Amino acid sequence: MKDPYRVLGLARSASQDEIKSAYRKLARQNHPDLHQGDAKAEEKFKEIQSAYQLLSDEDKRVQFDRGQIDAEGNPTFRSGGFAGGGRRRSGGGAGADFHDIFKDFANQARGGGRGENPFGGMGGGGFGGFGGGFGGFGGDETHPQQKGATVNCWLELDFSEAARGCKKTVRLPTGKELSVNVPAGFEDGQSLRLKGQGMPGLNGAPSGDAMVEIHIKPDPMFSRKGKDVHLDLPITVPEAVMGAKIEAPTIDGPVHVKVPEHANSGTTLRLRGKGIKDKDGNRGDQYVKLRVMLPEKSDKEFTDFVKKWADKNPYSVRAKKS
Repeated sequence: MKDPYRVLGLARSASQDEIKSAYRKLARQNHPDLHQGDAKAEEKFKEIQSAYQLLSDEDKRVQFDRGQIDAEGNPTFRSGGFAGGGRRRSGGGAGADFHDIFKDFANQARGGGRGENPFGGMGGGGFGGFGGGFGGFGGDETHPQQKGATVNCWLELDFSEAARGCKKTVRLPTGKELSVNVPAGFEDGQSLRLKGQGMPGLNGAPSGDAMVEIHIKPDPMFSRKGKDVHLDLPITVPEAVMGAKIEAPTIDGPVHVKVPEHANSGTTLRLRGKGIKDKDGNRGDQYVKLRVMLPEKSDKEFTDFVKKWADKNPYSVRAKKS
């Protein structure tokens, strides 16, 4: 795989915030859903995912920077590893570990199970006279297990889908597609964890998880503050002056609300229990702010009426400055 820093277009000194920002931008641009049937775009997306998985993990990033693992997270062995009695070289290099090499060799020599001896006549431990392996090199140790890596992806939802909860299909970087339940009340930027849906583990270890980051599309009507939903609702001059019963949208569908007489722009109506549900099942409210709108087209009769009325009934709506 390519250098993860180059894949994300970052310097090696990049902060975690810069890494996350670069990943989000590139993942959106190259998401397979936007490039159906484009094999190159899909491969690019996988590279971006793999690069982010490595660099977002502080431990793996340090190991990569030191040369201890490659861009795919696999251990690297450098020449000169046996110098100095088999010790690792100091500094950033990851020189080969004498102990690890012979430990792996001894495991292979044992044939992967008890009683097997690929070197016939040399004892049940692999090499007779070496104490069941290579003396002093841990002949009874097995290959270490390692949980699979976490994979990251994102899912875009409408405002109402995130507010009410929904069931969606998500495509993972592994190529797998899953149907997931998104609980009600998810906020933009929150992540949904799918246990065991990441990369497979090594040597029988469990698979990693998948983290699905939720992105909520801006809504032309609704906005959110905590559990409460806010909405600006236009009304006509007659509705504002005389009051009316009108229809207002909510995340659950339209409901009827009563506009009081002499309502002004800014008058706010509260709809109890029409907000967003939290994890305990409690719902917030919806606040409907009224906006009085004049007719779209100029009307002479209306203009003459207002002028005549204003001449007889002058009033001020702006505070006088001292």
